[in-house]
Amino acid sequence: MLKYPFILVLLGAWIVACDATQYDENSIPDEHRFTQEVFLNYLNEPVELEVLPNGQILYIERKGGIKLYDPKKMNMVLTDSLSVFYGMEDGLMGMALDPNFSQNKWIYLYYSPIGDEPKQHLSRFTFDQNGISDEKIMLVVPTQRDECCHTGGSIEFSADGLLYLSTGDDTNPFKSNGYAPIDDDREGFKPFDARRTSSNTNDLRGKILRIKPETDGSYSIPEGNLFEDDDPKTRPEIYVMGCRNPYRITVDQKRGWLFWGDVGPDAGNNHAVRGPRGHDEMNVAMRAGYYGWPMFIGDNKPYADWNFVTNESEGTFDPKNPINTSRYNTGIEKLPPPVPAMIYYPYSPSEEFPQLTNGGRTAMTGPVFYQEKGMDKKHGFPDYFDGRLFIYDWMRDWIFTIKVDSTGTPSDFEPFTPSADYRNIIDMDFGPDGTLYMLEYGTAWFKQNEDAKLSRIVFDRGNRVPEMKVDISQSFGSSPLTVTLDASKSRDYDEDELSYTWKIGNETFEDAAVTYTFNETGVFYPRLTLRDEAGHTLMEQFKIEVGNDAPKIDIDIQGNTSFYWPGRNITYEVAINDAQDGTIGKGINRDEVNFDILYMDGFDQSQILGHQMPVTSGEALISKSDCMSCHKVNDKSVGPSFTEVAKRYKNDKSAMEYLSTKIIKGGSGAWGDHSMSAHPDFTQGEVKSMVEYILSLSEEKPVLKALKGIYSADPVEDSKQLVFSAQYTDKGSNGLTPISEIKSLALKPNMIDAGLADSIFNAEINRNGSINRVYGGAWIKYEQIDLTDISSISLMMKHVADVPVTLSIRTESPKGTEIGSFTVEGDNHDFTPTVVDINPTQGIQNLYFVFSSETKDINLAQVKTVKFNSNEK
Repeated sequence: MLKYPFILVLLGAWIVACDATQYDENSIPDEHRFTQEVFLNYLNEPVELEVLPNGQILYIERKGGIKLYDPKKMNMVLTDSLSVFYGMEDGLMGMALDPNFSQNKWIYLYYSPIGDEPKQHLSRFTFDQNGISDEKIMLVVPTQRDECCHTGGSIEFSADGLLYLSTGDDTNPFKSNGYAPIDDDREGFKPFDARRTSSNTNDLRGKILRIKPETDGSYSIPEGNLFEDDDPKTRPEIYVMGCRNPYRITVDQKRGWLFWGDVGPDAGNNHAVRGPRGHDEMNVAMRAGYYGWPMFIGDNKPYADWNFVTNESEGTFDPKNPINTSRYNTGIEKLPPPVPAMIYYPYSPSEEFPQLTNGGRTAMTGPVFYQEKGMDKKHGFPDYFDGRLFIYDWMRDWIFTIKVDSTGTPSDFEPFTPSADYRNIIDMDFGPDGTLYMLEYGTAWFKQNEDAKLSRIVFDRGNRVPEMKVDISQSFGSSPLTVTLDASKSRDYDEDELSYTWKIGNETFEDAAVTYTFNETGVFYPRLTLRDEAGHTLMEQFKIEVGNDAPKIDIDIQGNTSFYWPGRNITYEVAINDAQDGTIGKGINRDEVNFDILYMDGFDQSQILGHQMPVTSGEALISKSDCMSCHKVNDKSVGPSFTEVAKRYKNDKSAMEYLSTKIIKGGSGAWGDHSMSAHPDFTQGEVKSMVEYILSLSEEKPVLKALKGIYSADPVEDSKQLVFSAQYTDKGSNGLTPISEIKSLALKPNMIDAGLADSIFNAEINRNGSINRVYGGAWIKYEQIDLTDISSISLMMKHVADVPVTLSIRTESPKGTEIGSFTVEGDNHDFTPTVVDINPTQGIQNLYFVFSSETKDINLAQVKTVKFNSNEK
């Protein structure tokens, strides 16, 4: 979902644009001027797109789908397919239109043909209303299918009709610890040496090829490629060599420069002997050249010539004199000097390019934009972008536009729609109308994703489209149901006055907010039409279901409702009432209620994901990271499921340390063909909670806990909260959508870090969770504390000053009712428990610890923990 202020126009809403007012074409555009129109969702591994001259969108899917969509008619015009081998990363990978497509209807596809022979085909097809036909195989790239991976496959044409094709190094990187895969030492490890492909002048893999297609389906070699003579140890198709996985390329249509993103190796850290950590690259070639892989990375950082038998270095590759000595090299040994990368960045924040953030990485280059005749004057991109290159990262979901000068130096990194929530952009291109068309692959690898989509981003030069924002007081309930629909928070970025038209049944209302009573049972669709003074119109329907109430859940805890004590029994009862379904035992069965009691780190409501039960902090961290791009809980993705990991390491005493290190540093080889990204910015505590969650998945599901009973807290003192959570999904009375409700009640441990205070005055909280400075007149506030059954409060406190300090515990304010006090004399300078007896106090209070002394100018005390004591058993 895209977030404010970037506007998502869904199917079911439309925009009627007004005449544009004057706009400064060369100014940095306001993000609010861009609108993403989503055409299709739930695509199945979309790969590349092309916009036809008539505005229709042709896109391909890795498993062979070829589809044509018409955005004007809002429907699929044609669906065809190509039989492909789609194991590992292979499949239908690249597509381009012939420069004369309007006349000849030719398209070019790069794919993995089915059959026993491992290879890739670059073929020309005729594409018309019947789909693809008349294949002419232009070029065959031999590969291997025994080991993963790296296919490349992007196809682009230059303005002079030359075809560029990227190919991956076809090398397994998972036996090199994320460093250079150059294993020609061990027998049977040929697929693990990228020198045999990327740095081999006589091999088409790990390259960007450049050819001139001929009308008969053959090709010729243009001038200016890297090797132009008849040397049998070179391939004349090679324009760029030394690539790892140049997955997306683009050609500057005016300057003729080639740009590409190269997905780099996986090592999370530099190694004193083996060489640099992994970097992704974005490169530019103004002329043919060698770009270093696998002997160099980034700005020509060299790798060691590692011997995989002795596990020793045989020296470091020399960027001034690169020599390919691999026994699998069929080309020349002495190579051209490597060209340093234009942009390069690791998993962790980049010193050279800090704006590119950190985390998983998959570098890609998009198009270079130029203003052309015939572009849409209202919605085509403005002059500001003229000559700017679009770069993006598939994993990090950002887009930047940059300038690149005649020396290949990038500058002026400008984030593009930074508030957008993209889902793994895999291709983008400008259409003839000057708007940006985009494919998003979606969250998970190798599967159809609900958030995989085809869309277009348009621009508003003049008056901007307003943002519709509607709050609905309730969207379900029994009849009569009174609902307030409030659009008053809708916004116009040009400060135009907005007009509102609500259509509810046969009634019309002109106010921003409408309160309406639905007297009949059923499903209703109130509709809002929002207009600004310039003529933009937004329309959207909302769903109201009448005839079913949400369940009501109550969790009752006897005694204190703020704390639990180690080893002490807790008496609890869960009650559920649903107006239509009944109560537990009277319409609602026990097995329809999801109830659990969990120990959790720092529980808060954000750990309730959607309508699911609360999750541990580790699960919450995983859900918000890039982990879910490669792993699922129970299903295999590009990596193993978390359940598989849990089962493998169930009885491994070193699992915590091993998995924690792997999450932070990354790694490969344990599960086959794909590596794990490094996550150097996670703390040890965060990683520990993530691993604890993963390992917990190996545990057999416990017997359902009783909805009424006594729970005995763990006798060992713990810092985690004890969370009681109940969930019930009703039966959807009157045929309406079932409603799910969750209620959680968290008990804190009776001893907490003093620094967990809700607010302080004249005191300082240390980063380790303690309060390390308390001055005279200071107070520390803890909100909503149940003092039922609390007899005393202990502070682990150090007396710093040589003057008496009085601690007064009060309710509701620093000058509120005093319920206990204690004076510390001047001779206690070690951390010791300070016990303050308190008067019997019932119920929930805001609690203040007030410190006073003869002076206000010096540090009086340090407080580590606060412990609430009870005499109850």
